[in-house]
Amino acid sequence: MKKLLNIPSKYWFSVFTLLLMLITTSVFAGGTIKGITVLEGEEFEVGEQFSVQYILRSNGSKLNGKLRLSGTDFGELELMGSGNSQSTSFGSNGMQDNLTYQYYLKANKSGKFKLPAITFILDGKSYKTQEKTVRIVTPSTIASVNGDLMLSLKPDKNSVYVGETIKYDLHWYSAYQVQDVRLKEIPKFDGFIIKTIQSKTQKKIRTINGKKYLTNKDYTFILTPIKAGKLKIPVVKSDAYLQAGRGFFSKTEVREISTKPSFLTVKPLPKAPSNIEDPVLIGEFKIKTIIDKPTLNINDAVTIKIKVFGKGNLNSLNDLQIKYPSAFEALPPTSKENITTDENGIKGAKTFEFIAIPRQPGSFTIDPIRISTFNPRTKKFKVIYSDEIKVEVTGKADPSRNQSFSSNGSSDVELQGKDIRYLQTISSLSSKKKNQFTGSFMHYFLSISGLTGFLFGALFFKVRSKSTDEVKSIKKGKANKIAKKYLKDAQKELNGDKAKFYELVDEAINNYLLGKLMIEQSQLNKNKLTKMLSELNVPETLISETHKISSDCKMARFSPISLEPKDMYNKAKSIINALENQLK
Repeated sequence: MKKLLNIPSKYWFSVFTLLLMLITTSVFAGGTIKGITVLEGEEFEVGEQFSVQYILRSNGSKLNGKLRLSGTDFGELELMGSGNSQSTSFGSNGMQDNLTYQYYLKANKSGKFKLPAITFILDGKSYKTQEKTVRIVTPSTIASVNGDLMLSLKPDKNSVYVGETIKYDLHWYSAYQVQDVRLKEIPKFDGFIIKTIQSKTQKKIRTINGKKYLTNKDYTFILTPIKAGKLKIPVVKSDAYLQAGRGFFSKTEVREISTKPSFLTVKPLPKAPSNIEDPVLIGEFKIKTIIDKPTLNINDAVTIKIKVFGKGNLNSLNDLQIKYPSAFEALPPTSKENITTDENGIKGAKTFEFIAIPRQPGSFTIDPIRISTFNPRTKKFKVIYSDEIKVEVTGKADPSRNQSFSSNGSSDVELQGKDIRYLQTISSLSSKKKNQFTGSFMHYFLSISGLTGFLFGALFFKVRSKSTDEVKSIKKGKANKIAKKYLKDAQKELNGDKAKFYELVDEAINNYLLGKLMIEQSQLNKNKLTKMLSELNVPETLISETHKISSDCKMARFSPISLEPKDMYNKAKSIINALENQLK
C-alpha cells in the first residue's frame, strides 16, 4: 500500500482517465447483439469427439435478462456433453460480452452431417446462429506423418513412362499454430519438364494417426520426364511461421522444414509394333478433320483444319504434313494451341491449318494424316487417323500459265516477268593512277601523330586504372552513408506504408553489401555473400542475422505475415553498424 501511495500523481491521472474512457464507452455505446456458430474444424474421423460453440455476442452492453435456447437437435450425431460460460472483454471498440454454449459431439459413421442453427431468445427477442456442415471420414493413417512439424511431397503414381505426366503435391502438417508456410525457392527437377501450380486451398484441421494437425496443400508440381531411369526428386524447403502466445504477448517463430529425399522410376516405352512411327504422343487423344468447302473453282483456296485433342503431352506435337495431289499449290501450315496445365495434368487441343490452291480441275483425294500414340493407362500403342478428304475442283486450266507441279504437291517457282538487267560493256581499261599520298608530308605527319597518340593512350589507361581503384574505394567508403539514407527513408514509413518500409530496410542491407564488398547486383545471393563475408572473418552469427533480416523483409512484403516494424528497423541498424566494425 505504501508503494502505491508513492506513485506520482500524473500516473494516477492516466489510470483514472483510461478507466473513465472504458466505462463511458460501455455505457454510451449502442448495444448490438448477434448469434455466432464456431466449429472446431470441418473434417473429423468416425468416433472422434469434436465441439461446436454457439455464441451470443453483445458489443457495448452487458447481456442481462431472461434467456432460453431452441433448436438444439443434433440428429444422428451423438451428444457427449455440454457446458456454458460468459466472458467480458474491453478493446478499442469498447466492451464486448460473450455468452457461449459449447456442445461435444461424436459421429459413429462417415458422411456429411448438418449442425443446426440454434436460436437464442433473450427477453422475447430472437437471435439466430448459422448452420454448419461437418464431414466425417474413416480414420486415416499416413506412415510419413509422425512428428509435430513436417513437409511432404506426395506423388499420384509410383512409376511412369517417359513422356507421361506425374503430379507431386506439397503438403505441410503442424501440431502448432501456423500463421503461414512459404516455399523458399522453386525446386529444380533435373530430367523433367516442370509446371508449378500454387494451391488455392485453405488450411484445415485433420486427425491423422490419432493426432490433430493443422494442414494444407501449398503447391502442385506437374512433371513430365524426358528420360528413363531412376531419377532423383529434389528436397523441397519451406519456412513455417509459427505463432507463439496470444494477443499482445504473441510472437512469430520461423522454422525451416524440408521434404525427405526420394526417387522416381521412369520406364522406357515398350517395344512398338511395326506400324508405329516416331514421334509418339503419350496420353489419350482424338483427331478431328474440318474442311471449309469440298467443292470449289480452280485457283480458289481450300482450307483444311486438323484438330488433335485430349490429355497428355500435346506440347510435343510440333509438325503435321498433308500430302496434296500434284495439282495443288500449298502454303506453309500454321498452328494454334489451347493447352492448359492444372492439377489434373496437361490437356487441351492443338489445331493445324492448311491452305492450298488447286491449279487444275478434277476430283482429288487427300490421304489421311496418321499420328502414333501410347496410352500409359492401357499400356498400348495406337494410331489415330484424320478423315480422308475428297475435293471437287471445277473450271478450266489456264494453258498460258507456265507452271509445273512437284510430286509433293508444292509448285515450282514460276517466272513472273522479264526484268533481267544486262552487264555494262566497257570498251577499254585505263591504267591505275599513281598514288600521290605515299611519301608526302601528310603521310609522315599522320604516322608520327598515330605513334604519339598510342603512347599517350597507354599512359592515360594506366592512370585511368588507378582512378578506377580510387572510385571503388570511394564507393566502399560511401556504403554506410547510402545504407543510412535508406534507413532514414524507412523510418518515415514506420507508421505508414508497411510494404514500402520493408522494401527500404531490405534495400539498406543490400546496398550496403553491394558497396562494401564492391560486387555487382547479379552476385547478391546467399551463397556468394556467405563465402565473401566468411573470407573477411565476419562471425557466422552476424552473417546469419544479415541473411535472416533480408529474408524477413521479403517475406513481410509478399505475405500476410506481420512483423513489428520498429524491431525490424532497430535490427537492421544494429546489423549494419556491426558489419561496419568488421569491414573497415
